Amino acid sequence: MAGLENRYDVAVIGGGLTGLTAAVYLARSGKSVVLLEKDSRLGGLAQTEQMNGALFNLGPHAMYEGGAALRILRELDCLPDGGYASKSGMIGIWQGKIVRVPVDLTPEENEEWSKLMGGLGQIDTHSIRAISIRDWVDRYVRHERVRLFFYAMCRQWSYCDNMSELSAGYVIEQGQLAGQGVRYVDGGWQTVVEALRQAAIEAGTTIATGRSVEQIVLEDDRVRTLLLSDGTEFKVSAVIAANGPNEVCRLIQGAERMSIGRWKNESRPLYAACLDIALQELPYPERVFALGLDQPLYFSKHSGAVRLSDNGAHVLHVMRYNDNEASRDSKADEAELIRLLDLLEPGWEREVVASRFTPNVLVAHDSRTIRHQGAGPAPGPIVPEVRGLYVAGDWVGADGRLADAGMASAKQAALEVMRYV
Repeated sequence: MAGLENRYDVAVIGGGLTGLTAAVYLARSGKSVVLLEKDSRLGGLAQTEQMNGALFNLGPHAMYEGGAALRILRELDCLPDGGYASKSGMIGIWQGKIVRVPVDLTPEENEEWSKLMGGLGQIDTHSIRAISIRDWVDRYVRHERVRLFFYAMCRQWSYCDNMSELSAGYVIEQGQLAGQGVRYVDGGWQTVVEALRQAAIEAGTTIATGRSVEQIVLEDDRVRTLLLSDGTEFKVSAVIAANGPNEVCRLIQGAERMSIGRWKNESRPLYAACLDIALQELPYPERVFALGLDQPLYFSKHSGAVRLSDNGAHVLHVMRYNDNEASRDSKADEAELIRLLDLLEPGWEREVVASRFTPNVLVAHDSRTIRHQGAGPAPGPIVPEVRGLYVAGDWVGADGRLADAGMASAKQAALEVMRYV
C-alpha cells in the first residue's frame, strides 16, 4: 500500500480504465497525482479473473475501431494485443428456435437487411439523436423480422433494451463504429489495466489501492482536502471523480443541490446477468454469435479471435440484457442463459472447464436516452458549482459508450485540470 504525501496537485478517485487514463495524462503533464482505489485490485469492470486456466472478463467486453478507447490507448502507447470478431454467421433466436442470416430469411427480408446494414455508415446520426430508435425503425424498416434483428443489434451496441427511450443517433453511431471492427483483447482486459497502471507509475503517479475516500472537503466552493475512511487527510488543488454519480454525490456535502445531484437523479443505469463458460471442445464450433429476437439475449465466442485461456479452452459469454432492473430473479436468469446454451451448444455441459454466473451486474451508469439526446446526464467533466472538481465516466459527455465514454471523458477532465492547476 502506497504511502501518501501531505499534498498533491490532483487526486483521482477510482482505479478503473477511466481513472487510470486520467492519471496517465495528468502525471505526464508534470502534475503530482495520487490515484485512490477502494478495492484491493485495480480495474473495476475491466478486471479479468483466471479460473482453471480460463481468463474471464466480467461478461463480454470489446472495443470498437474508431472509438475513443482504442484511439487513446494508441496515443498513450498502451495498446494491447488483440483480434477481431467474426462478421459472419449471425444467428437469431426466435420462439426458442434458431433463425440464421441469410438462409432462413425470405429474399425480401434479406434484401432489406442488406440495405439497412450496408447503408448504416451513411446515416447522419447527429440529426436523429433526439429520436428514439423505435420511432426511427417504424419509419424506415418494413419487415417485422428485420426490425427484430435490428433491435437485437441495437441492444448489443448499447446494452439497452428500451427501444422507446434509446437515442437513435447514439445507437446507430455505435453501429457505425462496430462496422469498422470489433476488437477483443488478448489475455483479457486486465492487460489493458496493467498497461495503463504501468504507464501511470512510470509517469510518477502514486497509486493506493484499498483506500476508500470518505469526503471531498470544500472551502469557499473550492476543493481543498481529501478525507479517507481511515482518517488520513491531505490537501489537493483538484479532484477527478472517476466513479458513478451516486458515489460522487456521497462524497460531497450538499451535492443534491448541485448539478451532480441532478445528474445522479437523471441517470438511468443498465444491468445484465452474465454466464461465462470455458469449454474444452465446442459441440458446434461454427456457432460463434447469436442474439435473441424476442428475448434480450446474447451469445458469443470471444476466444476465436484472441487467447483467453492457458490450456486451449474456448471461452463463451452468454448474457441477458436486464435494462434498468437492478434486482431480477437471479435463478430465473441463470436458467434462461443455460437454456440458450442448450439450444446453441447441446452437450456443452460435458466439456466444461470453468464457469461463472454473475447476476445483476452494473454494466453502465446511464443508457443514453432521448432525454439527453444520446449523451450522458453530465454534459462534461466540469462541476460548475465547485472549482477544482471534475467527473469522468460512462455517464459523462456524448462520446461513445462504456470504455469509450469513460476514457474520453477522463482525457477531457485531465485537460481541464491542466488549465486550472
